[in-house]
Amino acid sequence: MVPGQAGDVVQARRLERGLVRVRWFAVVLGVYLVSQSNAGSPPFASTLVQNLAFVLIGALAVGNALVWLASERLRTERGLARLGVAAFILDAIVVFTLAWLYSYDPKGFVWVVIYILPLEGALRYRLQGALVSVVLTLASEFAREAYVAGRFSHTGIYAGVHQEKYYFLVANVVFRVGIEAIIALVAGFMARSLAREAERAAEQAMRFEEAARREASARRELAAFNTAILAGVAAEDLDSSIRLMVGAIGPDLGYEAFTILLRDGDDLVVKGMFGMPEYEGRVPIGRGVTGMVARSMKPVIVPDVTKFDGYIMADPSMRSEMAAPMRIGDELVGVVDVESREPGAFAEGALTLLMRLADQITLVAHSNRLLSQQRETMRRLQELDQMKSDFVAITSHELRTPITAIRGFVKTLLRNQDRLTTDQIANFMTIIDRQSSRLARLVEDLLFVSRIEAGTIRLSMERVDVEAFLHETVESVGPDRRPRVTLRVQPGTPPVVIDPQRVDQILRNLVENALKFSPPEAPVIIAATVRGNILELAVIDHGVGIAPEDLPNIFDRFHQAGPVLTREAEGAGLGLYITKRLVEAMGGTITVESRPGEGSTFRVRVPKDGVPGEVEAPALSPEPATRG
Repeated sequence: MVPGQAGDVVQARRLERGLVRVRWFAVVLGVYLVSQSNAGSPPFASTLVQNLAFVLIGALAVGNALVWLASERLRTERGLARLGVAAFILDAIVVFTLAWLYSYDPKGFVWVVIYILPLEGALRYRLQGALVSVVLTLASEFAREAYVAGRFSHTGIYAGVHQEKYYFLVANVVFRVGIEAIIALVAGFMARSLAREAERAAEQAMRFEEAARREASARRELAAFNTAILAGVAAEDLDSSIRLMVGAIGPDLGYEAFTILLRDGDDLVVKGMFGMPEYEGRVPIGRGVTGMVARSMKPVIVPDVTKFDGYIMADPSMRSEMAAPMRIGDELVGVVDVESREPGAFAEGALTLLMRLADQITLVAHSNRLLSQQRETMRRLQELDQMKSDFVAITSHELRTPITAIRGFVKTLLRNQDRLTTDQIANFMTIIDRQSSRLARLVEDLLFVSRIEAGTIRLSMERVDVEAFLHETVESVGPDRRPRVTLRVQPGTPPVVIDPQRVDQILRNLVENALKFSPPEAPVIIAATVRGNILELAVIDHGVGIAPEDLPNIFDRFHQAGPVLTREAEGAGLGLYITKRLVEAMGGTITVESRPGEGSTFRVRVPKDGVPGEVEAPALSPEPATRG
């Protein structure tokens, strides 16, 4: 094996075992030929020569056995290479020694065994090994030629046979070595050619293997992308889409742990996790591996998470991590994260795959988000359409009722004024006035709603005495209903700075509602307390209460329980909406507690220490459409 071109361990062991089998054949053949060396015509080998030959064959057999055992135990190319050198030296010693032992016959042909060496050298070391054998043979044959010429320097009887004088001839050496050189060149070139073919075949096999690996990886990646798209599109909402994608992609790509985090303000929130216990905390952007990726918008590989400063541990068994950002343009959508229990488990190729995967997940998530927004928009449009229908129905009904009453009594007065008594005329005028007031309140409410939504409300802040202010509010409900209203003011309540007109409007709306939806004999309570910097006003009734399914919607525009045209109570469903928006304009809150059949309690909390004078109310966020 030429340095730099050594085969793998299996190939080297296979070569040694093959040569061991050849040597066993040579041992058997050698024993037979040595035993038959004196069977023909003289000259005959001496007993010493025969014994030495048997010893040499025995040494070859022992060495061959040792080579076999060593080839079984050695596990490295270097060890097998050293064994090959030792085996080649053993074979060279045996071959050259045999050639010298049988030099007692100047015309003998035992020396042809030297032709074995270039063949073995070519097998082991290709052309270089074959040529080394030629060089060794050249030195040996020059020395052996000189030895034979010296031993048979004159004509005489040798080993019982007449021998002519042997002359030292360079031509003899050139002939023997030349034949070996030809064998060496042929064998060496063939071995080199075969080795190159083998190397090309191995390179081609590696290319095929790499291509197969890339194809398998591409198929796996394509399957994961296809799964991600199908799973993401199949879900109706983004969170379900993320969970389905995580559960499908993690096993498909063989990840030990796979997580998708989405951005929520300045944090990342885990939306889907595979292979690890669910992490319920939030990850601040800039902290941990995923937080760093979110801040830098660049992918990263962490070979050892124990050496990463600020690593967020979700599973103590994890040792390495890689993460890539999910983004659309310069907007961060989230981060995809993969972890492994093996240190240094991820290479650049794995990170490249994760980046492509992140892009696909981003598109699916963005598409799902747009689809969700579209569904929400459609829902809102449907609600707006329903609200428009309700508005038309309510306003038509609420406007028609007082207008019909007014026109009817006016026509009656015009036609029968001579026949009507003074009391009847006064009664008709009272009804006309009441219906006119109802009509005016409805128009005023509609105009006020438009001002609220246009953001043109202004507040006139004044210092007022709470108890006196509430007494005026109670008086304004009218003499017929005033006895039903009870006032409870915490003793020692200090003056407050509020907009008395707007607070009075809030209380009147709540009291009117409480009286409207309570039995005629049921009392209504107005309670007032000051807690810190907050004025708390409560309107408590013992009426029919509010059904649980209606509670989330009672502050919406045009909302009233029951069908639009069949409910018993009057009103366009704007009172509580106006009340809530006024409270919010003053920086306060309004809540409701109610049990059907037991009554309701509305609590209004507004700041009590405003600055006297006229101020513009803060801008209000658009009110959502009526919820179903």
